[in-house]
Amino acid sequence: MSLNDAMHAACDAVQIKAPRFTKPGEWVRCPVVGKAASNRSGAVLVFDDGKGGICHNWISGQQQRFTVDGLAGENEVRAPRRDPEEERRAAQEQAEAARICAGIVRAATPSQHPYLVAKGFPDELGLVLDDLRPLIPDHQLGRDIAFRLPAGDGPWLIVPGRVGQQITTVQIIGPDGAKKNIYRGQMKGAAHRIATGRETWVCEGIATALSVRAAMRLLGRSAAVYSAFSAANVATVAKRLSGAIIAADHDQPLEQLHGHGTGEFYARQSGCTWTQPIELGDFNDWHQRDGLRAVALHLREVMA
Repeated sequence: MSLNDAMHAACDAVQIKAPRFTKPGEWVRCPVVGKAASNRSGAVLVFDDGKGGICHNWISGQQQRFTVDGLAGENEVRAPRRDPEEERRAAQEQAEAARICAGIVRAATPSQHPYLVAKGFPDELGLVLDDLRPLIPDHQLGRDIAFRLPAGDGPWLIVPGRVGQQITTVQIIGPDGAKKNIYRGQMKGAAHRIATGRETWVCEGIATALSVRAAMRLLGRSAAVYSAFSAANVATVAKRLSGAIIAADHDQPLEQLHGHGTGEFYARQSGCTWTQPIELGDFNDWHQRDGLRAVALHLREVMA
């Protein structure tokens, strides 16, 4: 098997579309299967030695290593260790990305947004920017970030991700619903809280979080609700919050996840109480299809 064939098999395993080209030693972004072509939540790294690499799906958190002999097992090929200088440079880039994210959030203004309207919340105010590019510095990291910004025109809905009190990433959502987290931002452990209360719920997308918040209010229940951006990160965030309940997406079952959908797989791994819609989709899909009362009645039965 050629390295290219092995890479395509690894991409298939984690449900991403193989890139048309790779450059050894550099991550190459690519779309996730089933998402818009503008999505770049997949990534492929071919190691410098050209003997193997890694495919990663940032939405599901799945990762698959590969070699010229095929897909690698748990104890086989691993990415070469970064030297201390490379680690230091990566930490500096992440800190600078966080500074840029904080600037984007400060520049955004509360406003209605087409994505929120389409998701059933026409009166909801989000952080909105018409143009991101003037806020991106003209240095190497800034140019890398600018190159990976979503295509098309705004207005852009900005969803900040915080670890503790610090903004470490932002999710950028276009009028058409295309989503992208900023390049080099720290997404692991980051979340956006849209409500506070006695219960704690963690969701993947912002629209799902809004539907869960609305359902809790309909039930007269006080709840903190978080959007954590990806199924894997939902589990990471929920495990750090005492008594958290996961409102998982009901995703298509995948063989590589033992027949579970991505949302269910990571919710089960978390050890937290969790639930999902009765049909494929997320709680916002259910909200729009059958009404908020149907979602509320389902969530009413869930206890931490």
